[in-house]
Amino acid sequence: MNICIIGTGASGWIACTMLKKLSFIKNITIIGSSKIPTIGVGESTTFYFVSDVLNNVELKDFVQESDAAVKYGVYYQNWGKKDYIHYFTNRLEESWESRMALGNKDPEVYIHDLRAIKLWNFIQKNEVSLNFKEYIHSWHFDAGKFISFLKKVNLKDNKVTFIDDTIIDCKFAGDKIEYIVGENNQKYAADYFVNCCGDNNLNEKVFKEEYVSLSPYLLTNKALFYPLKYTSKRDQFHPYTVAKTMNYGWRWITPTQSRIGTGYVFSDNYISADEATHELLTDIGDMSLEPRLVDFKPRYNKRTFKSNSCTIGMANAFFEPLDAPGLSLTVFETKLLINLINPKNINNTSFLELTNKNLTFTEKLWCVFILDQYKTAWRTDTQFWIDHKNVQWDHYDSMHDMIFKTFAFNEEYYYRMHNMPDIDVPSLIYTTAAKDVQWKSKVIQKPVPIELPDTETIHHLDYIQRFYD
Repeated sequence: MNICIIGTGASGWIACTMLKKLSFIKNITIIGSSKIPTIGVGESTTFYFVSDVLNNVELKDFVQESDAAVKYGVYYQNWGKKDYIHYFTNRLEESWESRMALGNKDPEVYIHDLRAIKLWNFIQKNEVSLNFKEYIHSWHFDAGKFISFLKKVNLKDNKVTFIDDTIIDCKFAGDKIEYIVGENNQKYAADYFVNCCGDNNLNEKVFKEEYVSLSPYLLTNKALFYPLKYTSKRDQFHPYTVAKTMNYGWRWITPTQSRIGTGYVFSDNYISADEATHELLTDIGDMSLEPRLVDFKPRYNKRTFKSNSCTIGMANAFFEPLDAPGLSLTVFETKLLINLINPKNINNTSFLELTNKNLTFTEKLWCVFILDQYKTAWRTDTQFWIDHKNVQWDHYDSMHDMIFKTFAFNEEYYYRMHNMPDIDVPSLIYTTAAKDVQWKSKVIQKPVPIELPDTETIHHLDYIQRFYD
């Protein structure tokens, strides 16, 4: 099978990295345009990124060349009465009953007195555990450097050919792509096409994609971002993403080795870009900075997988940056693609439609998770936070009722049907309880503490230095 990938941002090279491992794929042509710059904002990943993307990569090279730093999860600041970390865990080790018992948690009991207190304590000192099996983590990195790293790794493989061209047209026969056309009328044919061209007008104009808007439910639509210099690296080099509430959205803080990525996700329906810039720079404490502004549209593709093509990454779906859905969805979409183009499934139209159905389910679950963070946050001091609490969405209500009221949704069903994507029902349960929200659980008992073993720790900075010694 010959594959053609359109787009050389992070999603394109991640898809290439995962697809080239398959024995039945003979050639991959990846086409990107030097005339179209990548956004380069994606700095944060979730856990399955490690096992699915970095499993055949030399970790030392990745850390050195991608400016990588450890991430244990997302540290939610001022979303509830007490801060907490949404941490990575082997969720299969905790029973469904023990999770649902969190609904009976006394609001005065701190979530980290019940879960991950040792992790919580050592990350406060910017330390990391040397027990990598029990205290699992992912990474922050510089998006531009990461893209360059993956490009170099992939082009060492004889299967992979890179072409610098700008795609301007696509020839269809029904919903099958016959070939795509470059800027100088060069035609590119393949057995299967993977659109990773990002969020631009190629999707609708050239590839005829149709999208479902999520803007009525997820209210943010813009992000300011800026790379900060360290002023006291040992104090600032923390092994987690910070998600800190702001008046009209939230601010992320993601340390890499050479700088601190930060930005403000907000909605211009409540605050202008200039006002948001002022709020962000005031929070940073430096009014001289000039952050960059990007737009985004919360949405997902109506039909991701077609007869011989699909969309992956921001070309397919984007919600907003909270809890790093972007690269996580790229990995999940590529895993679905790998199953779909397997020779035993490639001509199975029923499997194709089931794959689309399962992906849409997962995308909606991500949206439910993000919306729930806003709905269960304790802030009601601006119209932005009030309106988020008042968002009405039938799918959110039915999913919430299924999990928290009727209990028709169970762990076994989820893992069997949906291949363990990074965001899932246990995450929703945990983060809801972490904000001291109670629900009427069918589990009678009070939640009991569940703790990981004692562990040797080392300062984050000293751990990263080991990759250079």
